[in-house]
Amino acid sequence: MSSQIEPPPSSSNPCSTLVNIAEHAELRLIRILSAGADKTLLSPTFESDCESHIVNADAPGLIRAIIRDKGAVKSLFDISPVEDSVSAFSLLAALLDRVGDAGIGKEEILTSELADAVSADGYDSPKRVAMLCALYNLRSSGLEKNALLGRIVTICGDFDNEKLVEGGALWDVLEAENVEKMVDGWTGVGLNEKRVLYRSIGEAYGKVKGGAVRMQRYLLLDVSTYLDQADLDSYAMTAAREVAIGAIRDPVTLFTLQRGMLSLPAVAALKTNPATEPLYALLQILQEGKLTDFQSHLQAQPNLLATYSLSPATLTHNMRLLSLCSLASEHEEIPYSAIAQTLQISLDEVESWVVNAVSKDLISAKMDQLSQVVMVERCVVRKFGSKEWRMLKSRLDFWKTNVRGVLEGLKAGQDVSGIM
Repeated sequence: MSSQIEPPPSSSNPCSTLVNIAEHAELRLIRILSAGADKTLLSPTFESDCESHIVNADAPGLIRAIIRDKGAVKSLFDISPVEDSVSAFSLLAALLDRVGDAGIGKEEILTSELADAVSADGYDSPKRVAMLCALYNLRSSGLEKNALLGRIVTICGDFDNEKLVEGGALWDVLEAENVEKMVDGWTGVGLNEKRVLYRSIGEAYGKVKGGAVRMQRYLLLDVSTYLDQADLDSYAMTAAREVAIGAIRDPVTLFTLQRGMLSLPAVAALKTNPATEPLYALLQILQEGKLTDFQSHLQAQPNLLATYSLSPATLTHNMRLLSLCSLASEHEEIPYSAIAQTLQISLDEVESWVVNAVSKDLISAKMDQLSQVVMVERCVVRKFGSKEWRMLKSRLDFWKTNVRGVLEGLKAGQDVSGIM
């Protein structure tokens, strides 16, 4: 499967006549499937039925005669090696472009039926994935590609998740930005279809070792499709709860993407439900608060972390890092003592926490060990409200004053030079 190479467009000629890509190709396919089939599963009239569909130029009928016959489908999967099995399947899938005037939406229905036939449990998983990938590349309909990609990822998540990990066959294709771009470019794919795909990919990565970051990324994509409180459903609220838990568990890796999630309607709705309000409050603290806020909340909600299987040690560690970011956004120079007090650590630990924050690209700073001061060059902004706007204005005004002083000094120097 490739996100770069699209199949050629379907013929616009409204004709259902079978046009062989090689002489008698369909007949040879039927003979192969019949010869290799388990005779106890194969219909006794399989060959004659298929031949009749070919004679009558009935592409839909031929496709269904093959995929509805258990013996024929099993025979298709028994072909070895995988490449030959996929080639035989591709010949069958190519018939979809010859459905023509069999009815509006007929191709989409047949594509779904064909995908159902080769997605069934019990067949070789690598072959199932390979066949679905071939079908994905042969189809140009956005709706079909959206649904097929979801099927492929689901099977990989259940049986063949090596394809989903870094270096795997689908790793680059399933980069969230790439999928989002593809889906936005597929005509006919609406919000519901997007959500189904995002959830399928997110669920698949939830089964993959080391897939938590990508699962969180797709949960964010899912909940971001709900633009209004009136659109929220049970799926939206489940996704909102899961994405909140994910952001609490790891607030650093996807810091930029998660920073504005409190404003998402689905996430904001957690605050209005008594059952999830404590979770929302914890998320808000991870997004905007400091270590003391975190500790106070846990004292008021002693069972909260256990309810959502959250690690107190991990959350405390992250809260210290984020508290350091907040401190860095408020001061350009921070005494070691202020950091130690805010993070509730000893002075000896300050430098290691600064190094930790720098390594995670949360801040850029220099440490004056002699004066025991951290000089902040840059830091991520956790919250940007009216207070932060005022601080920015103050810094810009200070900068403008300095620049004006430099310019006036340069002008005065030029005037003196002119007199000389």
